[in-house]
Amino acid sequence: MKKLASLTVAMGLMASLAATASAAEVVTGTTATTKTTSSDAVTTVTGATYLNPADPVITAADIKPATPQIILTKITAFHLSMGSMATPAGWLSAQTVDTTGVIMTDAMGNEWREVYTWLGKAWIKVPASAYVINP
Repeated sequence: MKKLASLTVAMGLMASLAATASAAEVVTGTTATTKTTSSDAVTTVTGATYLNPADPVITAADIKPATPQIILTKITAFHLSMGSMATPAGWLSAQTVDTTGVIMTDAMGNEWREVYTWLGKAWIKVPASAYVINP
């Protein structure tokens, strides 16, 4: 019984694919009929039917520069404001975090970077053991 059901599904799928493949294409351009030396007429399609292959699919405006990533090798505190030495808003375990690209240096010379966390954007003081990957 299972084989019969599988066969029926497969046949139905093939029939729907065949119907889709044989469906007439929609043409939005204009057509022109020209007479050749033979007895057959040739119909060509012009206009908006085909894309110009020279037109780029991705333009320069679509490309955004990548932001640096930080590989944390140990548990790291994050704060909701840069330079905060108060109780941290949370902790990040050893992982790779994506930054927003904003970098600040405090009066002590510590580098702070804004990162994305589950609480939104937050700041971490980049530990010496972390690796910063610049694209």
